[in-house]
Amino acid sequence: MASPSQTYVFHPEHHAHLIPYMAAIHASSLMIDRATTIGPFLPPLPSDRLLVWWKDRIAEHQAQTRIIILLLPPSGKSDQKPKGEDLRGIAMVELDQSQAGNFRGVIDLLIVGQKFRRQGGGRSLIQACEYESAKKGRSLLTAKTETDSASELAFRSCGYIEVGKIPNFSRTGVDAATKRGVTLFYKEILLQTQQSRTTADA
Repeated sequence: MASPSQTYVFHPEHHAHLIPYMAAIHASSLMIDRATTIGPFLPPLPSDRLLVWWKDRIAEHQAQTRIIILLLPPSGKSDQKPKGEDLRGIAMVELDQSQAGNFRGVIDLLIVGQKFRRQGGGRSLIQACEYESAKKGRSLLTAKTETDSASELAFRSCGYIEVGKIPNFSRTGVDAATKRGVTLFYKEILLQTQQSRTTADA
């Protein structure tokens, strides 16, 4: 088993050199899992196209319309930059910018590297997404995961409520005819925090 992991909010000063590795772990998940819910791509995928896609997501993060969370080994020093091979997972939240929906977000990416799965990394990433979203005033998070996937189990274990399933939702990298379903979830994160405080004060 690998050493314990820790979540970090992406910061350009400390993590910009990890962008190629973020694209690489994304590409690896596409090839290994052939998943349909980790971006709009199918394998085989040119690395330069995926790198451009990631640079666009980071621009959104810097514009504060998105949150990017990294799963890394614990850092012993505040000024110590992680190595590329230290990257263990990524999660992202897209923050709704509309006036009617500026209280919600969508966890639209959850990836844990194959070597680091079944060690609680997925749960840690989801919980970090909730914490950082709540700091930005978001009270409702939604997610869409591939049905019967490890991501689906991770969201269930974090208390997300299933809304329903859509069969044959997206193509896969297996062949043009193969499609997979998705499961839709939501969680009211600030409501649960308020309820916990009320119980503690009782």
